[in-house]
Amino acid sequence: MRRLPDILHRRLPSLPPADWERPAPDAKGLRRDAVLALAFLLFALLMQELVLSLTEKQDAVQRPLAFLILAALILPLMFRRRWPIPMMLVSSVAFIASGTSETYTVGMQLCAQLAYFLGLYTAVTWTRNRRALWASLTVVLLAMAVWIVVSLFTSDLYAATGMRMVEDPAGLLPVEIAYSLYSFLMNLMYFGGAIFLGLISWSNAYSNEIVREQAQRIANQAQQLADRAVNEERLRIARELHDVIAHHIASVGVQASAARLVHDRDPDKSLELMRGIETSARSAVQETRSLLGVLRENDRNDPAPESADGIRNPEPSMARIDELVTANELHGLTVNLSRDEHEPGFIAGLPAGLSLALYRISGEALANVRRHSTAHTATLSMRSGSDEGGTWVEVEVTDDGRPRPDSSGTGFGLRGIRERANLHHGLVEIGPRIPRGWRTRARLRVVTSTDAGVVP
Repeated sequence: MRRLPDILHRRLPSLPPADWERPAPDAKGLRRDAVLALAFLLFALLMQELVLSLTEKQDAVQRPLAFLILAALILPLMFRRRWPIPMMLVSSVAFIASGTSETYTVGMQLCAQLAYFLGLYTAVTWTRNRRALWASLTVVLLAMAVWIVVSLFTSDLYAATGMRMVEDPAGLLPVEIAYSLYSFLMNLMYFGGAIFLGLISWSNAYSNEIVREQAQRIANQAQQLADRAVNEERLRIARELHDVIAHHIASVGVQASAARLVHDRDPDKSLELMRGIETSARSAVQETRSLLGVLRENDRNDPAPESADGIRNPEPSMARIDELVTANELHGLTVNLSRDEHEPGFIAGLPAGLSLALYRISGEALANVRRHSTAHTATLSMRSGSDEGGTWVEVEVTDDGRPRPDSSGTGFGLRGIRERANLHHGLVEIGPRIPRGWRTRARLRVVTSTDAGVVP
């Protein structure tokens, strides 16, 4: 014989799997159930007192018995989500007791019927052991069916003894048939409604759980993608700085060899070469510190990008900023270039690592304009100056377009801009302009050779 849960899941495929268990409520929810049940009991007692005041003494149920039945119906609701099946069974006994001829005024009260309805609904909604639920619910429904049959049999006894429930009925059906159909339909809506709404709530809880799990999985995947993008950007920066350092070391070797060859016949030239060695060594130390900073959270190996013939391409610098402007114009973005230097030629003569960082920041900012803005023109401003913190240089990219629909991006490019700025103790400002447009500004500090320290 097939079990009821299997039949339900075959007929209602939207229900959760039979082995799924709804997570238990937290302690705050359980305390709220207890408080609400006590408040509901006080309200029901007040309503019962009003009913007693509207009932003849010979027809009224005794006050202690009425209050006891209401308490048996409502107090189990305090534990409706902690122990739903025992709560339903206790409420069922109390509800049957409220339907006797001596206590019918209690069972007919709205509060009593609502309390039992909540008991049935909660059992179907919150019971984690579904097999025990259906077994208990079957017992309850059979007991209620027997109760209804007994009530109908009592009405037949009235007819057999010549007593009539209604002397002159206004309806078309006989009293006994009307009473039987009315009782059947009312109980069908009552019990069927509680079970149906409980199944819907249980199914919705499963759907919400699936949505939360999927949202958490998506968030974890997004975080993994973000971490991967940051690591890849750091590796790219590290490779570029590696080339800059290698350039300085190679320069030191060449100048040292030349100084050794000309030392005897041209001491002044040898001294000049030694100064160049010192400058290159200090720059190498500065770039090494930056390299160690970008690798502080990354120890993975990643092959360096090479050109088609296997030879590594030279790293760009601000001296080649015109090439970046031309490349963007080929992609349909007109770039207006402006310079404001506190010393002529200062930006073109920046240290290789700093110049590379500014070039990459400018390139990423202009690429964002092409991808995410409706603007066809952008302005690339390059500035330099000094303040109490030392010498600084900055690049700023602005446009007057509007955000392009469906092009929100991942934000990884902006992270790369901030990573590069942090390497050079810089500040980044990224955001919308008023009334429209976008602005990306990065100000980086220029560390001179005397600030870099002496090679140990």
